[in-house]
Amino acid sequence: MHSRNKKNLLKATALTLGALFMAGNALAGPYDTSVSIEKKINKDTKAAQKRVDRFAEQAVDLNAEYKSTLQLIDSLRIYNNQLELLIKSQEEEMASIKREMATIDATERGAIPLMNEMIASIDNFVQIDMPFKKEKRTERINKLKNYMIRADIPNSEKYRKILEAYQAEIGYGESISAYQDTIMDGSEEVQVEFLQVGRVALVYLTLDGKSAGFWNIEKKQYEELDDSYIRSIQQGIKMANKQATMNLIELPIPAAKRAE
Repeated sequence: MHSRNKKNLLKATALTLGALFMAGNALAGPYDTSVSIEKKINKDTKAAQKRVDRFAEQAVDLNAEYKSTLQLIDSLRIYNNQLELLIKSQEEEMASIKREMATIDATERGAIPLMNEMIASIDNFVQIDMPFKKEKRTERINKLKNYMIRADIPNSEKYRKILEAYQAEIGYGESISAYQDTIMDGSEEVQVEFLQVGRVALVYLTLDGKSAGFWNIEKKQYEELDDSYIRSIQQGIKMANKQATMNLIELPIPAAKRAE
């Protein structure tokens, strides 16, 4: 009897342990599922947070880029305004230049006949003037005539050369100079030394110093002088060559005439 009770007790204990083991297994299934779900939620939360952080960073970058774009737009607007003012100023300047060019063209068209007239006047003057340095003066005038038909020389340069020629002619009337040249003695050329005193007197002395002569303004020819002038002419030549101090000398001066 006692043995049977003991067996029954062991059987009951085994059944109890089995029931507890089965109950434990039954509880383990929902617990594992809950942990897995929690881990997945945590993982999804971290991934979502990363996406949120990335979107936040992108939003910050976009905001900075937007502000930078606004600043660039403002800079471009200011630059465009300056360009508009510059273009307007250049257009006004171009219009002014065109007006000036039209004025210059008209002035040049009127200047060319005037320059030709000036050359003709100085050419005529040299022809009727005392024949001192005739070859040099004639060559200068011929150069002026050649300048006028050359397209590579601007009109301003042509005009400057004409003024230089006029200034040279004016200078001759205010100077004293000595130079060598030839005169015709009959059919023979004779080498002489000239003394030119402004446009008052043009005299010469043969190189041997034995004969003297002068340009007769009224007769438009050279005439001989008596020997009394030789010493004065010699002294005048020395003064012109800066070999003697300036002093009074005696020269054949034509009488002044009333202007007609």
